[in-house]
Amino acid sequence: MKKRRRTPREKKELSLDRDGRNTVAESQWGARAAIAQRKRWVNQSYRKAVHQELSALSGGEPADAEAVESAVAATRRHGWRKQADVPLRKALGLRRSRLVRGKPPRR
Repeated sequence: MKKRRRTPREKKELSLDRDGRNTVAESQWGARAAIAQRKRWVNQSYRKAVHQELSALSGGEPADAEAVESAVAATRRHGWRKQADVPLRKALGLRRSRLVRGKPPRR
């Protein structure tokens, strides 16, 4: 069975629905750096919290393994998730609405 060729208009419609755009207030290159930085921060802050728990427990006398294990298990990571990209159709609509309101578009 042959695959049907798409018209340019159909290709454009698919592109508008499939392609994503970052609508957060940073550029796409800045977003890549910020994502890596944020992941680093989450892991570093978790390691620091665990280290502080361990140093507080081993203040002078040896602590039992149960107390150390429960204190470390009670330490929680900071939550962070990347915001999903917005479909191109919606991003263009947001840009158009900003123009109508008289604000310059974000670049």
